[in-house]
Amino acid sequence: MAGVMSGTLLEWYDAFLFVVAATYVGAAFFPSKNPLAELAKVFLTFFLGYLARPIGALLFGYIGDRYGRRQAMFWTLTLAGLATALIGAVPSYSAWGSAAIITVVTLRLLQGLALGGEWGSAVNYLFENVKRRRLFMLFVQSGVPLGLLLAAAVMLGLTVAMGNDAVAAWGWRIAFLLSLIIVIIGIFFRIRFGETIEYLEAKRAVAKPENPIGGVFLKHWAPLLVGIFLAGAAGAVFYYGNTFLPNVASAINLVSAAEKFTIIILFAVLDLVGVIISGFFAERLGNVVPIAVGFVMFIIAALLVEQALSNAAALTAVVALTGLAHGIVYTPEAAYLAEIFPTLVRNTGVSSAYQIGNTVFASTAPYIMTVILPYGRIWAGVYLAALALIGLLGVVAYRPRG
Repeated sequence: MAGVMSGTLLEWYDAFLFVVAATYVGAAFFPSKNPLAELAKVFLTFFLGYLARPIGALLFGYIGDRYGRRQAMFWTLTLAGLATALIGAVPSYSAWGSAAIITVVTLRLLQGLALGGEWGSAVNYLFENVKRRRLFMLFVQSGVPLGLLLAAAVMLGLTVAMGNDAVAAWGWRIAFLLSLIIVIIGIFFRIRFGETIEYLEAKRAVAKPENPIGGVFLKHWAPLLVGIFLAGAAGAVFYYGNTFLPNVASAINLVSAAEKFTIIILFAVLDLVGVIISGFFAERLGNVVPIAVGFVMFIIAALLVEQALSNAAALTAVVALTGLAHGIVYTPEAAYLAEIFPTLVRNTGVSSAYQIGNTVFASTAPYIMTVILPYGRIWAGVYLAALALIGLLGVVAYRPRG
C-alpha cells in the first residue's frame, strides 16, 4: 500500500507543482508585461506535457499487460522524478532564451510520458491485490489530493520562510529539486513489489494473449470512449478548482500569492475528504451513484465562475465545492474504469481512457477558459458545465460488463 501511494504521490506532486507555481514559472520562462499572457503560456506548456500521456499510456500499458504491473510502475516513477527535478535546474529565459523554453517543454513531455503509465498501473496493481476493490481505490486516488497538497504546502512554506520576492527570483526551484528525495523513497518501496496474482493467473489461462492495444481500441472501444469522457470531464473540473480559478484570481489581484496557495491547500484537503468518503459509498452503493452526485456538484461550481472571480469569499467557496466534488467522483472513477476492462487488457484500457480524456479535455481546460474569459466569464463556466454533463451522461448510459 505504501509503495503504491508513495509513487502516485510523487507523480502528482510532479504534475501539479508546475501549475501551482504557475506565476513563477511563467515569469522565469515566458516573461511578458501581461500576467494573464504569462499564465496562458504556462497553461499551454502544461497541455503540451499532456500530449505525451497517451503515448505513455500505450507504452507502459503494454508493458504492464505483457510483462507485469510492477515493471511499468518502477520506470514511470523514476522517469517522472528526474524530469521534475531537472525543471528546477533549467536557467531562465533571460539566461538561455529559447533554449530554456525548449528544455522545459521537453521535460514536461517526459513527465507526461511517465504519468501516462503510472496512474493506470497503480490502479490496476491495487485493484488486483485486494478484495474490497472499490473501497481500496481511495489509497491510489488519495495520491492526487496529497500530491497537490504537498505542492501547495511546499510553495506556501517557501513563501512564508523566504518572502515572495525571493521565491519568485529563485526559491520556487527548490520545490522542483525536492522531487529527488521523494523518488528515492518511492523506488525503495517499489523494488520490493511482487506481481499481482490475478494477472499471473489470467496470463496462465490463455495460450496466446491478445495484443492489448489492438484489443482495447478495436474490441473494447465502447468502454474506452465512456472512460475518456468520464476522465476528461472530471479532470477538467479538477483543474478549474485548483489551477484556473486561483491563478486567474492572483493575476487580477483578487488574492495574494500566499492566499492563492492557501486556497489550493483547501481544495486539496476537501478533495482528500471526498476521496475517502466516496470509497465507502462506492463499496456499498456502486460506482455510478457517487459519480453522478459529484458531477451535479461540478456543474453548479462551473456556473458560479463569475461570482468566484469577483469576490475572494465566493472564490474560496467555489474552490471548496469543486474540491469536495472531485474527490467524490475520483475514487469510484478508478474502480469504474478498472471494472469495465478485462484483466489482460486492463492496464492499457484504464491508462488509455484516463490519459486520452485528460489530455484532450482536462489539460486544455485552463488554457481554453483563460482564452474565453475576455468574451465573458460565464462562457468559461458553460464550457466546463457542458463537459461535465457529457461525462455524466456517458456513465449513466453505459452498463459495465458483468
